[in-house]
Amino acid sequence: MRTSYRSRAAWCGLLFFFLSSKVPAQQFSLYGTGSLWDSFENPAQSPFELNESRQFASNFFVPNSGVNLKFNGPAQVALKNILLYSNGLSISDLDVDARRFNRLNASENSYLLMLRLFKTVDHRRELGFSWQTRAESHGKLHNQALIVFKTANEQGINGIDEYLNRTGPNQLRATDLQAQAYHQIGFTFREQYNQKFSYGIKLSYLSGIAHNSVKVRSGELNIDPASPDYRTFTVGGVLRSSYYDNIAWDDLRPNFRNPGMSLTLSSNMKLRDGWNVLTNLKDIGFIRWSNDSYRNGSDLNINTLDDAEDQLNNIQDVLVRERYTSVINGKAEALISKNFGAFKLSALLSKSLFNNSGDIVLMNSFRYKILHIGASGAYNLNDYFQFGGQLMLKSPNVEFFMGTDNLFQSYKAGVLLTDDQNRRKERLNEGIKGASAYLGFSLKFGRIVSDPQNENYIPGINHRIPGTGFLNKIFGKRD
Repeated sequence: MRTSYRSRAAWCGLLFFFLSSKVPAQQFSLYGTGSLWDSFENPAQSPFELNESRQFASNFFVPNSGVNLKFNGPAQVALKNILLYSNGLSISDLDVDARRFNRLNASENSYLLMLRLFKTVDHRRELGFSWQTRAESHGKLHNQALIVFKTANEQGINGIDEYLNRTGPNQLRATDLQAQAYHQIGFTFREQYNQKFSYGIKLSYLSGIAHNSVKVRSGELNIDPASPDYRTFTVGGVLRSSYYDNIAWDDLRPNFRNPGMSLTLSSNMKLRDGWNVLTNLKDIGFIRWSNDSYRNGSDLNINTLDDAEDQLNNIQDVLVRERYTSVINGKAEALISKNFGAFKLSALLSKSLFNNSGDIVLMNSFRYKILHIGASGAYNLNDYFQFGGQLMLKSPNVEFFMGTDNLFQSYKAGVLLTDDQNRRKERLNEGIKGASAYLGFSLKFGRIVSDPQNENYIPGINHRIPGTGFLNKIFGKRD
């Protein structure tokens, strides 16, 4: 049991860096494009063009995926060292006395299936179904928190002793990290209320895959006067996890073990002079984790002479079962845009409702026939900038896109994924703080959707003659 917990802890460490390194994969440049992805993320948007598009749109199980990773802080070299070389956390470059925090943000969003139906020409009503997987994490921690669980070195000095030898303020209590992954099965409805206003609703069932969170409120040293060498470090706070050892296969599939719900409300308004305003109250929801979940039942007492393995065992000893609820990363958004011939200018404000993340984005796109080229610049409220680019091929019935919200960092990070260890070491100390990429495809099929005056679909002529159906042939009257 202890071995499985240690493997779980190691996995969680990678999760908090990989999935903890920007917020839900934004794919900024896809906002307002009229793509199938856009219509599910922003339900007031329509992927159909009257007199041009066909009635059904789908990605046919070709994943439309995006991932966005961002790490901001002085410990990036130490964490990259863990990720790339698995040789432990080096604290030699960490200044634990500095009043600086490491901020971790990440997301993954993959639409496994999207299906959209143009239901009626009147009010342009549309129905949709989607199945997506999502992972999101965010948080902050001080350098001091990174060395507490460091394995003892050759001299028997572990991370806590290194921490205690520092004179800086105790920032351990500022540690607050969360990460979760889940399935989202959504149903959407869109209606064009009038020529200037449309609205959309997305109601989703959530099936939790995994959740981990830790929030530290105190850190205190206890010294035994009779034995000064025996010291314990008491950490107070809340540790929660949805699983105990390795994740079970059943947790990776949609189920009712960890149920949840979410709601998205979206509107699109046409203003004077060609301006459009899109607003979203997006993914407001929760997940109720099962009775098999765990949290710490008491404060954690760590012997400063213990190594990392013993410290993880101490965590195991204080775990108790508890059902709990977590919220997903809901957001409030507003997009304003206008077309200037082949150019389109847009500005997006996106703010997470339950954490400090948020983005201010300026976008510019150019259209030439089916080719769409976009560029974006974004400022995140965690105090960093990103520059992105996008390439899209889009006709009324076929679309393909690829892009990134973090162009330069993504290019540099690609070197870190190479098998050439020397090239990776050359880039280890560079300012690579994140990466972002997304890719998607969709296709429309069925009859052409047309304006009423152009409608060429007449019941009784364009479809099966009444009385010739399968059941009528079996049960109907015979001549």
